[in-house]
Amino acid sequence: MINGNEITNKKFGIFMTVAFLAAYIPLSVAGLAYKGGNTILCLFLFRFIAIFIPLIAVAVSGLPFKKLGWKPKFSFKYLIASLIGPQLLSWIGAGIFFLFNKEAFGIGMDSYLAMMPAELAGMIDTSETAAYAYLIVMTIMSLTFLPISQILPSLGEEAGWRGVMYPYLKNKLGPVLGKLVGGALWGIWHWPLVILGSYFYEGDYFGKPVLGPVMICLSLCAFGILIDYVYEKTSCIWIPSLMHAAMNSSAMPLMFMLKGGYSHLSILGPNCFDLLGCLPVMVVAAEIVIAGIRKKEN
Repeated sequence: MINGNEITNKKFGIFMTVAFLAAYIPLSVAGLAYKGGNTILCLFLFRFIAIFIPLIAVAVSGLPFKKLGWKPKFSFKYLIASLIGPQLLSWIGAGIFFLFNKEAFGIGMDSYLAMMPAELAGMIDTSETAAYAYLIVMTIMSLTFLPISQILPSLGEEAGWRGVMYPYLKNKLGPVLGKLVGGALWGIWHWPLVILGSYFYEGDYFGKPVLGPVMICLSLCAFGILIDYVYEKTSCIWIPSLMHAAMNSSAMPLMFMLKGGYSHLSILGPNCFDLLGCLPVMVVAAEIVIAGIRKKEN
């Protein structure tokens, strides 16, 4: 791991400039593409271009790239926690959402098809049997193949955020405030997608367009604490990358549980980036912070 004392103000300034300004171009185009229905272009610009810019920013800023923790450390406990933890918390959050919004629950293809180009959506079987089959397959994939396949894209962000931004901010602001500010900045990095493309939060949700950008910061503050925790425990950049990938993958099965016509509730759930969907993550993050404060006091 890079020690926060090793990151000078100048190098951190270069890192943040590259990580944000360079990424805002593809992220903005991706947001507009998503708004226009071009999901493929959006995902290409976001998941294959912008997401690697924080990693590039680490190298460009002249920081000790080799100290990020490239040697794999297969701690079984943290490996399983990173792979399964976000999934379990996401499902609990979805349960809370549907508990308060029972009318929105229904196994179907509406949310899944809404993310796809019209020409592809028209080729998919939309029967109830197909919806259940997709749900089962996607659940299995979200616990296995999807997180593992997304480690490299997630690494693009993790090298920058947990590798550089969090150590610098924790060193300057303290461990708690540093993580909270880091999580807010991580959310702000996603703002072009949220504001221009209504990515993460669909439809005319309550408080649009203000609450969406706020909510992404809150949810990533919580997830940032969890991801930084496993990085601190393992000093291996691959472990937080796996948790990041699992966090993203956890949303996939939930697409088959939300009825069509309820996108206005997207600020609440069922995904882990939404208010009710993120509650379990916030609780665990708070417990980690409190435990850290008590340990320091003792």
